[in-house]
Amino acid sequence: MKKLLLLFFTVAGFVSANAQTSCATAVAVADGATVTVPAITGTNQVACNNVNGELTTGAFGMWYSFTATGNGQVTLSSDLPQNVAPSSDDTRVSVYTGSCGSLVCVDGNDDIDGTNYLSVLTFDVTIGTTYYIQWDNRWSSAGFDFTVAFVAVSCYPVNTINAPTNVATNSITLNWAAATGVPQGYQVEYGPFGFAQGAGTTLTTATNSITIPGLAPSTAYSYYIRTDCGLGGFSTWSASNAFTTAKVCPQTVGFETNPELVGMSTFGNGAYGLSANAPANAQAGNYYWIFNTNAAAASNNWLFTAPFSLQANEAVTITFWIRCATVRSLRLTVGNEALQASQTTQLWANAALNNPTYTQFTATYTAPATGIYYFGFNDISTAQATATMRLDSINFTSVLGTNDYLASKFSVYPNPSTNVVNFSNEANAVVSTIEMADLNGRVVKTAEVNAADGQISISDLAAGIYMMTISTDQGVAVKKIVKQ
Repeated sequence: MKKLLLLFFTVAGFVSANAQTSCATAVAVADGATVTVPAITGTNQVACNNVNGELTTGAFGMWYSFTATGNGQVTLSSDLPQNVAPSSDDTRVSVYTGSCGSLVCVDGNDDIDGTNYLSVLTFDVTIGTTYYIQWDNRWSSAGFDFTVAFVAVSCYPVNTINAPTNVATNSITLNWAAATGVPQGYQVEYGPFGFAQGAGTTLTTATNSITIPGLAPSTAYSYYIRTDCGLGGFSTWSASNAFTTAKVCPQTVGFETNPELVGMSTFGNGAYGLSANAPANAQAGNYYWIFNTNAAAASNNWLFTAPFSLQANEAVTITFWIRCATVRSLRLTVGNEALQASQTTQLWANAALNNPTYTQFTATYTAPATGIYYFGFNDISTAQATATMRLDSINFTSVLGTNDYLASKFSVYPNPSTNVVNFSNEANAVVSTIEMADLNGRVVKTAEVNAADGQISISDLAAGIYMMTISTDQGVAVKKIVKQ
């Protein structure tokens, strides 16, 4: 969020200039340069940062350009010691191609993470193309430094990995932006969360998406992606990414481990995030979630859960603990996406929270149809001096709303069984899914059916008693199965 001054001491020296207040007067920068941006005062363009579907812009921007002398990748970074001390800068960068009168977004970066508000952005470049770089003052107009680094590559890696889609309890679709060039395909390696790369399962695909079947419910996985350029040529692997299959009740979110956070997301206009600055401030364990107010504007901060798979008429009870020493306003919502616009059903609200010790609250929800749901905690406190609201120990439990009549129409056999269980029904109900759960409520097997009768293998289950939940177009039936 500053400007440049133009003066090349060496190819890898400092750059400084005064004319970069518009795209038309962008100052050229080169590989190896450290650029000093003065206070941001120039014209701005809508930023290449998409946060929960919302594009934003600063009032001013400072402009630079980079013309590629070869194919490869450029990294822009304001994550430098001089930008941390004595003051901590908050930067945002956007990169465009095209002409100044018709710019096309390439990519952008706001914060490195939830605690580092500086910026690092790596993007592909092709020889002879000019890239326009805008640092804007969305968060700060103060000056800072940034570096430019170019690396030649012959096989472009995957840079942008999108949110998974088609989330289910036993499968998921991974998606990413196509790599630069004309790749022949991609490789995806996945495994248990945190697995050592090389020890996972590798799949190949000709397109920039892939559906992974045979997964376990309520489970976090890690994965990597690389480009196949043909003739034995591959790009570098992407950084580790993570996904979770849909959760089934019961579930607990205590903010204590990384796997339980996979699939959760945030959105807002203020300060929020995971905290362990004072473990004694947790309701249990060491970690908790915080929502902070600010004096400039009312809060609108969201914490979305990972996806939940709920059956029609499944009655969910949500309990959670809140602690705050000033009056705060919080609500709990549910919707079919982790987006503010999709959270259309309010389950609970309290506009007068003021409890200096942790207090437990309860909300309930009955799913109207079988599907994927996201719950959202929304801090909508009024503008006030910085104050912290703590959220911890969120628990989800449920009871299936069963249809006794429908259950009476289903036959499951043989029962007991050692291998397979057949099912059929007199009501001609079309079965969509079958879930097998142990007596602790843990779902151990899920099957997609789309038929009125069929069979499910239980040969892989341990001996014991299981509840077989049969979801149909006419309701839900539950049968008890004995595995020998």
